Amino acid sequence: MDTFEITLPSSLFPFRLIDVPQFTYGPYRLDNVFRSINSQQRQACVELWLRNGAVASPTMAWERSRQVCYLMTENAGNRLVGVNTLYPDRLVADGPRFWFNRMFIEPQHRSSRLMIVGTAAMLCYARTQLSSEGIPGVLNVNENPKLGRRGMRRIFSRLGYRCQGEQNGQDVWYFEFSSIIIR
Repeated sequence: MDTFEITLPSSLFPFRLIDVPQFTYGPYRLDNVFRSINSQQRQACVELWLRNGAVASPTMAWERSRQVCYLMTENAGNRLVGVNTLYPDRLVADGPRFWFNRMFIEPQHRSSRLMIVGTAAMLCYARTQLSSEGIPGVLNVNENPKLGRRGMRRIFSRLGYRCQGEQNGQDVWYFEFSSIIIR
């Protein structure tokens, strides 16, 4: 199955299954560490979040580091510049479970399309490795108001997400695993 191609609904990012654990995008390397992150990698995530004020406390950052899906590293210098996380939860107390996704990329690396590639990689990983756990897809609750801009909304749509409305003034986007084609 390693040679099968994974295609998101947009066809923007076809991946091979062998690309999902680690791949290079321009000057960046993305490494999947979901459920296998070591303490040194967790500490690097904590430092990234705290240095940039992305997470409020060292304790919260350390706990959240268990949820990291992809480490996004700058090839030159092997410096961690971003991460995305996955964790199972419910949008409402008695509702179905979803994989929730968060992402943080240092501001100086945000214009590189790294967010789009990191999201596409996470979706492909979740579809191929986690969909058998009975959770039908990924939810993004976009805390960052900049993600509500028209251009960002188009990007989410092109990746295959559907806007489900708002919760507490934040856009909620849903990606259903069945929308990824594996051939």
